[in-house]
Formats: sequence, structure tokens, C-alpha cells
Amino acid sequence: MKRLIIVTIILFSGFILKAQEAKVDVDSLYFQAKKLYTTKSYSEALVKLNEGLLIAPEYIDIRVLRVRVAQALKYYEQASNDLGLLVNANTFAAYRSLVIRQVTTTKTSEALASFAEKMSPYYSDDIDFKLVLIETYVKLDDHEAAKAVAKTLNDTPLNQEENYRYRVSLKRLNKNQISVYHETLSFLDDYPLTKSWNTSQVEYTRFVGAHSISARVSYSQRFFDNALLYELEAYPVFSKKLYGFINLSTSAKSNFFQNFGTSASIFYGATKWVEVEAGFRYFSFNNNVDALSYVFGLTSYVDKFYLNARTFIGPEINNKFVQNYQLNVRYYLNSNSENYLYFRVGTGISPDETTRFTQIGIDPNLNSFYTTLGLSRAIGNRYVLQGSVGYLSQELTNNKTGNQINAAIGLKYRF
Repeated sequence: MKRLIIVTIILFSGFILKAQEAKVDVDSLYFQAKKLYTTKSYSEALVKLNEGLLIAPEYIDIRVLRVRVAQALKYYEQASNDLGLLVNANTFAAYRSLVIRQVTTTKTSEALASFAEKMSPYYSDDIDFKLVLIETYVKLDDHEAAKAVAKTLNDTPLNQEENYRYRVSLKRLNKNQISVYHETLSFLDDYPLTKSWNTSQVEYTRFVGAHSISARVSYSQRFFDNALLYELEAYPVFSKKLYGFINLSTSAKSNFFQNFGTSASIFYGATKWVEVEAGFRYFSFNNNVDALSYVFGLTSYVDKFYLNARTFIGPEINNKFVQNYQLNVRYYLNSNSENYLYFRVGTGISPDETTRFTQIGIDPNLNSFYTTLGLSRAIGNRYVLQGSVGYLSQELTNNKTGNQINAAIGLKYRF
């Protein structure tokens, strides 16, 4: 019996020594692989890591490093399998960056769907994970899978950057849009004529990546005159923080639309929640009358609110600048950027309101005040219905105040 105990102790001690030697060997393999990884010798590093995991399959640091090496070598299936072993309810936060990288580098829709199925239980509340999934599905041209993920964000509050990425992805899913719009402007009793102005518009928009290009035709009937206005408009996006607005317009033999016009603005995201705007509006009318206005704006996103303040300075008439100040507020009903209530209040009439811009020849000392309330609502994935009502009070040259009521309705179709 005594001899059996001695033999058992000797065998156990040998096992312990062997395990320690194996641990030392595995540690050595890990540090060798890590050094090779830092010098971008990925293939050599992978050999060391594979050897280490054969000896110690539960060695977490080696498996994590093998994920990084496999991603660098574009061995995405290997990386996916290792992440499947690493990520669980207790570790998902630690490996989030590796999971995001795996999503962005996946080369087939099938592989992405398989990986997303494994990871989604742990990242179901991670907005960035879902946005990356949508963006990658779009890149892989699997629009149905992208739309399925996009639907899960419908009622999720998004910050400015998240909302930007979400909108860009939606535009890439549906690249064409046709819009129709009609506005009626009624003049009340203080005006010499009370006949309404009516304007109808048809617009086609093409989304190219993050950019958009539009062609618009407006037909307007004002009292006993009518005219057509033709416009080309673009929103080029230069980066996540910088984009622009460009508009060219012309009309033929119009007594109220500009003969030619050009407008431009630049928008810059100065901080995560604040965007600034600077630009100009130039119009050339009949009788060699030109109008130049400058625009400055400030926009902020606060929770579900879009807050925008803008001012238009110009044109200059009788050595005094016409001025327009406005406040625009949107309340987003959900993360769909087409679903919102909006409110506008301001003074003067801005040159962006082509259906009502009659600043040329007026007295800059006369004031006007207006307010508008509207609703935009997405109907399914392809239609957007918009409607608004507004009121304008305007000082007239006969020491009277003229009042106007306007109503507008529009419909967009994305395809």
C-alpha cells in the first residue's frame, strides 16, 4: 500500500511538471505569434497560433489573436468560427470591435447571414452593429436582407451620425424618386385682388451613392398670369461631416419667375449635434434686375427634434438689405427620417420659396410674418405623403395689413 501511494505521488508530480512545461511552451508560442503579428508576418503567426491551440484549446488570448490574424489574411470563415466560440452573454462587449470588423469584411451575403444569426442574440440592441449589417448587405447587393434589418430600426431613436448613415443606406436601397406637389395661396380681403395663386410641381430624383440629383418643373398661375420654372438641383456629399447644395433655375418669358438663377450652400457638421450652413442665392429677373442674397444657418439635433435657424440677407434695395429670419422645427415620430411633424415661423419671404418670392421692388421697411404647420408620413417603404397649412401677414404700402392663407400637399414615390 505504501509503495502504491509513492508511485501515485510520483506520477502526479510528473503530470504537474508536464502541464507547467506545456503552459510555458504555449505562452512562448503566443508571444512569438504576437511579435510576428506586429511585423505583419501573418502566415508565420498563424502557424504558431494553430500549434498553441492544439496544445491548449481554451487559451483565450491565442484564439483572439488568431481572429485578428485570420481577418488580416482574409480567412473569414476561420475568424467567424473563432468568434462563435469567443462571444457569449458575458464577453460580447469585449469582442465588439472584432465582430464589427468581421461584418464589414464578409464577402458573400450567405456568409454574412450565417454570422449575423450567430451574433444577433448578443447585439440585438447595438445600433452600430445593425447599421453595419445594413451597409454591408447593400454593398453585397442583397437589398431584401438590408431592408429586413432596416425595419428593426424603425422605432429606435438615432443620433445625427446614426441617422445620417441610416438615410444613406435607405437611399442606396431605392435609387429613384418621383414627387408631385401642389400649393394654393389665397389672398384675403385687404388685397386689391383676392384670386388665389396655384403652383404645381413634378420632380424626379436620382440617388447615386450618398448623393442626389433632381430635375423639377413648376407651373404657377398668379392672378391672370402663368409661367413655368425649370430647375436642376443636387446634394453632393463630400464626407460624413460635409455636404453641399446646388440649384440652377430658368424660366421662359415669365413676369414673376427669374429668367435665370443659381443657388449654393455648404453644410458642415461642426460637432456631433451641430451643423452650420453658409451660401448664396442669385436671381436675374426681367428689366435687368438682379437679386443676390446670402444665407446662414445653424442646425442641431436634440433627441427627436431637428432645430434649424436660418437668415437670408439681401437683396439690397434703396441702400437697405431685405432680411428674412426663420426658425424650422421637426419632431421625428420614429427613426424613419420621412416621419415627422414640422413647424416654421419667420419674418420676410426667403428666396428659397420660389412660389412666393416677390422681394424685388418691395419696400424693405415693410415687414411680414408667417407660420407653417405640416406633417410628413411614410406609407410603407415606397410612399411619403406630406401636407401643410400656413398663414402670412404682410404690411402693405397703403398702411394696411394683408393676410394670406396657404395649403399644400405632396406625394413622393421611391423605386
